[in-house]
Amino acid sequence: MFAERAGAQLPLLDVRERRKVLLPVMFGEITAPQMRDDLIAVFDEFHPDVVIHDLVEFAAAPLAAARGIPHATVSFGCALSPALIALAAASVADLWTNEGLAPSPTAGLYDHLYLHPLPVGFGDAPGSDVATSIQPMHFDGAHGPDVPPWVLDFGRDRPGVYVTFGTEMAQLAPWPAVIEAMGSIDADVVVTLGSQVDPDSLGSAPRNVRLERYVPQSLLLDRASVVASHAGSGTLFAAAARGILQLCIPIAADQWENADALRDAGAAISIELDQRSTDDIYTAMVSLLDGRQHKSAALALADGFSALPHPRDHVATIEALV
Repeated sequence: MFAERAGAQLPLLDVRERRKVLLPVMFGEITAPQMRDDLIAVFDEFHPDVVIHDLVEFAAAPLAAARGIPHATVSFGCALSPALIALAAASVADLWTNEGLAPSPTAGLYDHLYLHPLPVGFGDAPGSDVATSIQPMHFDGAHGPDVPPWVLDFGRDRPGVYVTFGTEMAQLAPWPAVIEAMGSIDADVVVTLGSQVDPDSLGSAPRNVRLERYVPQSLLLDRASVVASHAGSGTLFAAAARGILQLCIPIAADQWENADALRDAGAAISIELDQRSTDDIYTAMVSLLDGRQHKSAALALADGFSALPHPRDHVATIEALV
């Protein structure tokens, strides 16, 4: 179904423009009606006093509005542009009319409370007076005191570089160029490939590069000097909150906006689709490891993240909606 509605349009669009099709079609036209069917029973049986929903979960807002229930949007990244919000709103207009309501011009994102996880100066601010800041929280499965011995050595005697393309984008990563470039720098490099990329398919790694399928991210971020990633929100914000320099190699979705915002804040180098040769990646990484150009901006950004209100500080904010 998704391929029928959007697939034919994607080749005609610049990679940065594809999100304008993907978000309203995938999360609006396709996902939201299915979620609405499941949520109705939850609403009618549980009778919530307040509803908290994800940025791209568009079914909860009309259901809550029709029942007079306040709701809050929790964002996971950069604020959506007005044009993209308009497309999303149009894609879910029927969900509002089916509830006997006029369609929301913002798809319900800014009805009562919008929790924005980025400090001032990191991307555009949400265009609403109900938006307020919240500190992003990250869970990577790490628990207990046990840390693999090799992790303790990572970044101890020379800079540590952590490379990841997350759980969904790893199959699309330019692995040969990335790994070859990493093998030419004087650093300890850990590459996490995820469950869908076979380490054996990449051949022998350089001596300074360790290939792993998964390592709890916090164990590596606490020791890394530079992070190279697809600029997914989880990795990018967790690294930015620690003041770590970053090399952004965006592939899809909101990764382009994340990378642009971090680059514009001065804390990263972002490389475009035509800049992903081994030499390009090597040059960018050497510049980041030098640190002089970007480190002060990265530390200032980390201060901005640490100053954001903790989620526990918004308990009263949410209670006040009721």
